[in-house]
Amino acid sequence: MSEVHSRYPVSVRWEGEKRGLASSADGLPDLKVASPPPFGGPAGVWSPEHLFVLAASTCWMTTFLAVAQASSLEVLAVECSGEGVLDKGEDRRFRISSIALRPRVTIAREEDRERAGRLIEKAEAVCLIRNSMRSEVTLSSEVLVQAPALAAP
Repeated sequence: MSEVHSRYPVSVRWEGEKRGLASSADGLPDLKVASPPPFGGPAGVWSPEHLFVLAASTCWMTTFLAVAQASSLEVLAVECSGEGVLDKGEDRRFRISSIALRPRVTIAREEDRERAGRLIEKAEAVCLIRNSMRSEVTLSSEVLVQAPALAAP
């Protein structure tokens, strides 16, 4: 039997047309949400589709940072862009069939490049959001090396 680790309460309230306001009892800032434009929603508002892909990207980043810290990898910068593909299946149902994540990690030492690559892959494999999705997630990573700036005399 599984053990509950934590809970994440959220709610959304309809505000007219295809718009809503998302909130959480956890005290997070409210977030305007809506259907995306291809489904008749307004432009410039976060959609469930964007949030789904963002969840995968954000989870990869936070998981990578935890794995890097546990491995004592000196990380200078982390970015992760992502793109989800929405398909309509033969059953006529829509789903985000794939998500492409493109992490870019900047480290301080060339000798850590290979280890950083392994930790990028490990973070994708253990990311709890990724492990909760049916979508295919692919990773195309880049590791950059930038020596830390020296202090001015």
